[in-house]
Amino acid sequence: MKSTIKQSTAYTFRLGPFVSDTDGKTVQTGLTISQSDIRISKNGAAFAQSHNNAGATHDENGFYAVPLDTTDT
Repeated sequence: MKSTIKQSTAYTFRLGPFVSDTDGKTVQTGLTISQSDIRISKNGAAFAQSHNNAGATHDENGFYAVPLDTTDT
């Protein structure tokens, strides 16, 4: 499924689920995903860390909310 985000629009997407590398099924709810961990490429340019300094936060069942601000998009 292809999704389009409008330019210069704040957007939050869900990423996951993150699961244990030990058993491949236990969801990971306590990960720390900081701004520097979130790498984006705009319009095919080189990857860079996101502008929004919030990082990602756990939503539920191993899925994390990743915010992008208007500079990121």
